[in-house]
Amino acid sequence: MIPKNPKNDNIIINEEKFQSHKLMTNDVIIKLDRVNFKRESDLVRGCGSYLKFSHQQHQQTKEKRNKLKEANFCKFRFCPMCSWRRTRNITGQLLEALEAVEAKISVSYLFLTLTTQNPQINDLKATVKHLNDSFQRLSQTKGYKNAVLGHFKGLELLGDNTPTGEAHPHFHILLIVQKSYFTSRDYISQAKWTKMWGKALRADYTPIVHIQAIKQKKNSKLTRLQSAVLEVAKYAVKHTELTTRTDDDFRAIINQTKRMRFFSTSGILKEKINLLKADDDLINFKEKTEALWLEIEEVFYEWRDGNYFLKK
Repeated sequence: MIPKNPKNDNIIINEEKFQSHKLMTNDVIIKLDRVNFKRESDLVRGCGSYLKFSHQQHQQTKEKRNKLKEANFCKFRFCPMCSWRRTRNITGQLLEALEAVEAKISVSYLFLTLTTQNPQINDLKATVKHLNDSFQRLSQTKGYKNAVLGHFKGLELLGDNTPTGEAHPHFHILLIVQKSYFTSRDYISQAKWTKMWGKALRADYTPIVHIQAIKQKKNSKLTRLQSAVLEVAKYAVKHTELTTRTDDDFRAIINQTKRMRFFSTSGILKEKINLLKADDDLINFKEKTEALWLEIEEVFYEWRDGNYFLKK
């Protein structure tokens, strides 16, 4: 029943994502140690040191699977293991919410990217507050309220080739609009989005704004909904971007982002997504919605020497 490895019967071999993300924590731990964040380093080092799975069988198809039931996740914002679990939860909730919306009304989706000039990393917290305040002003405009039924907004902190000492905070936003949006009087052009954001940002320059419809991608196994979700629910900072920054930049990013919120919703998505739960519950074990899966046994694994081993 339990997966075996020909070289060592105790090593887990069918949970590669847990192993790969656990291994990714090494770079973060090394960096945290170098900048003397001992508490955070200890948290990440212990993250995912044990996993409890519910080994299950489907009562009709007889398919078997392992479903995560318990783990000691550290919940440090930039832990690769926790970031993966958090993003997984959010994408799952967002997909379910959009499916619920589509069951009631016919909608289309827009992918909006809003930027500002790169601040110094030591000004990141203040810049993100200004971005959030600016987006609030944008969302209260008549044009926005007439066009948008709801949104999901994610914050990203760095971009490709962001210079040392700088950050690149920007929003990735999934907008839900009526199916008739593109031919209606509420349609907003690229130029108008740019003008609206510049005004809300109170900028003395023209900020970079991208807006595009999300459609089914050719030769892709992803549905239109899945494509929309994956575009917006990204990591705030990829661990590879974070750990390759200078020690000063790394330290400043950690300090500047404490208690920072990275996702928000509005409109018809507001009551359909529990962001606090997605941020806190990294297990997401849904017993009630999976009644056809019968638990055969509980399986425990512990992390040792770069592998998860079955705990006797």
